[in-house]
Amino acid sequence: MVKKYHIFTLGCQMNHSDSEKLSYILDQLGLGSVPEKKADLIIVNACSVRQKPIDRVWGKIKIWRKLKTQPLIVLTGCVLDKDLRKLRPKFDFWFPITGIENFISWLENKLDPLDKDKISDFQKNDYLDIKAKNQKGKSALVPIMSGCDNFCSYCAVPFTRGREWSRDEKSILEEVQCLVKKGYKEIVLLGQNVCSYQNKKYKSKHKNYFVLLLKRIAGIPGDFRIKFLSPHPKDISLDLIELIAKEPKLSKEIHLPLQSGDKKILKNMNRGYSPKDFLEITKKLREKVSELKLSTDIIVGFPNEDKKSFGNTVRLVKSCQLNKAFIAMYSPRPGTLAEQKMTDNVPLEEKRRRWRILDNLINKKASLEVKN
Repeated sequence: MVKKYHIFTLGCQMNHSDSEKLSYILDQLGLGSVPEKKADLIIVNACSVRQKPIDRVWGKIKIWRKLKTQPLIVLTGCVLDKDLRKLRPKFDFWFPITGIENFISWLENKLDPLDKDKISDFQKNDYLDIKAKNQKGKSALVPIMSGCDNFCSYCAVPFTRGREWSRDEKSILEEVQCLVKKGYKEIVLLGQNVCSYQNKKYKSKHKNYFVLLLKRIAGIPGDFRIKFLSPHPKDISLDLIELIAKEPKLSKEIHLPLQSGDKKILKNMNRGYSPKDFLEITKKLREKVSELKLSTDIIVGFPNEDKKSFGNTVRLVKSCQLNKAFIAMYSPRPGTLAEQKMTDNVPLEEKRRRWRILDNLINKKASLEVKN
């Protein structure tokens, strides 16, 4: 019988939030969290957005199958069909994270004693509304929506998470109130594109639903601050910028993914904005938000990114005064438009060189500024 579990999480903060929900469920069912070598059940919350996490899963599987305890090993998370077809035979069970009820049903006959009432409750709940076993500390992750409708040509998220769907506002507010009462000082709102949040109560779309949600969360009594990850540049409104500027509970640390500073590359990425658009947004943020700290994501070595294209990224980065950047070297993801229609034609060593240039320009410079 299963009594002890271990969750191995890869990927973004959304995946970590999902693992917190799984931990809460398993704790409520009487299981205890232990290191992987002592576990009866190992859950892999995987990520197919990049190849490196999938490579780590393969490495871990080899280790776990040699353990004396012979644990049950379960797969979930953001997994592309191509990766799933290869990985599935190596696992005892697979379930999409939005289908937690399937996992609970599978787990029923492996638990002793069995609390059927609790199992029934978890099977009825909407996935995003399931409580989380929040990590110790002052910061708590709160998902407000999942999925993505943008279909950037390089990105696997719409194929692993599905289309956008938003959580009910009442449920979000109740969770935040509970976390604030518990003493959490930072609430991090999560979504693949938080600015696309839609209130289920309204039939027609309204571009300011996310702004309205932020205002209502900020209205909750208590000493805490609000962060959100990740907005899409094309959805940043003046209303949102002004709210960030004037609302003291809203963090002034904004993460705004750029991906490229070249007009043609951005178009091929299907990002929906131009370098000029991005620069104007950052200028508005700098003008209105005092003590702004701006971070970004950049991909180097996207198909057909030549020296001129990369040079445009360098110039834009300098103009935007970025404080930090998470830089990734492009790797094709199965099923995406870039993988199907474009050739990965930038050599690996050149990708590494461009990575170093941007890292030195943004991150190393930021480190020096802090030390001084």
